[in-house]
Amino acid sequence: MREELEKNIVVSDEFFEIYKNFNVTTQVEEMKALDKEELYLLLTLCLDKHDDTNALALSNFRAFADEIKEILDLQEDREVKNQYLLDLAKRTEDSYIETDNIVNSKGEKIPEPYTLQEVRDIKIGLTEKDSE
Repeated sequence: MREELEKNIVVSDEFFEIYKNFNVTTQVEEMKALDKEELYLLLTLCLDKHDDTNALALSNFRAFADEIKEILDLQEDREVKNQYLLDLAKRTEDSYIETDNIVNSKGEKIPEPYTLQEVRDIKIGLTEKDSE
């Protein structure tokens, strides 16, 4: 159990919130505030988990096209010189950057992305809040 805890990558609460809302609202400014390691880890996770046909997800990805290209180069075994990516691959003991062991500050695993219905419900809630 101890060894399993040591392999977890603990991410900030900001990372966790950005990931949860990646297909709900624009997250670009929040992503820019992350440190580079968390940004690359977040992008890798979102590429793995989020629907790349979702307009909001695509908008959030578009702002980081260069970083995503580097991630894809790493995943396709091309030469990568980006030290953040190389360090993440080493830290996760996986040349593709393993994302299954990411946890928040409470030790909770990263949830699956919101479904389309959940996104609609959240947006309705946000709209109702704005109109109050």
